[in-house]
Amino acid sequence: MQQKVFDNDKIEVIWNNTVIDVIGSKTDGVKGLKLKNTQNGNESELNVSGLFLAIGHTPNTDAFKGSLSLDDNGYIVVKPGTVETNVDGIFACGDVQDTKYKQAITAAGTGCMAAMDAEKYLEQMEHESKSKL
Repeated sequence: MQQKVFDNDKIEVIWNNTVIDVIGSKTDGVKGLKLKNTQNGNESELNVSGLFLAIGHTPNTDAFKGSLSLDDNGYIVVKPGTVETNVDGIFACGDVQDTKYKQAITAAGTGCMAAMDAEKYLEQMEHESKSKL
């Protein structure tokens, strides 16, 4: 995912900053972000019309190493279409076994799933329209 961000000309990576406020209102929506530079403490504003939050992509499954089957990225392996693990009576759910939607699913439910699938659909549509040229 990181490489996709770096390769996208429409995305500007702003390093060493944290969001300290969202500018806008419920009526007008998001208009900008107030940022604080983590190295020098300077504050700035960034004009944006939307905001997506993510809390990470590393499952917290170290306690299960050696007990449950984990994939190469540390996610608990479940039988396809179920929450069953390799140990009878042990079930895994949420972000520790969800390799597609990850932690976002526990935070935003199916709305996040739809947004991610819509992004991929739009990327495919863009790719198809370029290939017709």
